Amino acid sequence: MKKATALALGSLALLLGAGPGFVEATGQTSSASAPAEKPSRLVLPHHVTGEVMSVDKSAKTLTVKDAKGKEFMFTADADAAPRLSNVKAGDHVKVSYKKSHGQMVATKITETRVARSTMK
Repeated sequence: MKKATALALGSLALLLGAGPGFVEATGQTSSASAPAEKPSRLVLPHHVTGEVMSVDKSAKTLTVKDAKGKEFMFTADADAAPRLSNVKAGDHVKVSYKKSHGQMVATKITETRVARSTMK
């Protein structure tokens, strides 16, 4: 009886000790793993709406001034760069962008209409 108990306890200890190593080797994770991290604010898309101050097609840059008077300089990515040929200073645009390596990279440029103020 003592041998059977010792054998059972030894087998149980062996399984408990080898279990985590087996899971790591097969790449399986337990259901109690940590939750996925939220994406950083830097990778979320941002938007600026305002007046185009300047466009440099060769450098693929665009400067926009928002309604508060703050200027933003964007570098256009491959998808937004062709749109620079249709945009000129004075146009009103909405720029969707992401921040990458300290730069604001325009991913989409769309023209917007200016809301006319009503005069009485």
